[in-house]
Amino acid sequence: MNADRYLLTFIDASHNAGAPIPAPEETYLAQGGRAAGFGHCADAVWDPVRMNNILDHFASAFFGLHLAGDRDKQTYLDLIPNGKDGKPTPAHNYWKGFKRRTAVGLVFEHLPASG
Repeated sequence: MNADRYLLTFIDASHNAGAPIPAPEETYLAQGGRAAGFGHCADAVWDPVRMNNILDHFASAFFGLHLAGDRDKQTYLDLIPNGKDGKPTPAHNYWKGFKRRTAVGLVFEHLPASG
């Protein structure tokens, strides 16, 4: 492939993780005498606000680098892949923009462009 590829994984997130904020109004309404369907837009592990903030963080870095040409954004994308393995060192600041231990449960993979 001729393009860099990135994949951000939220460990243990369900298929409905990262739902829109706020969730659609219909999800709060009782349906046919049953409880509201908000559970369909919620995740048991990940808070949707936090997930969307994390996604914004990486989208801003990616587009800042590739569209705006801001080379400083590269440091937000050069990561130890598994957030639980990261430790600050002189050569690496853990995950730039994340406080220590706040990337646990995240995996950020990069496959560089080839030929």
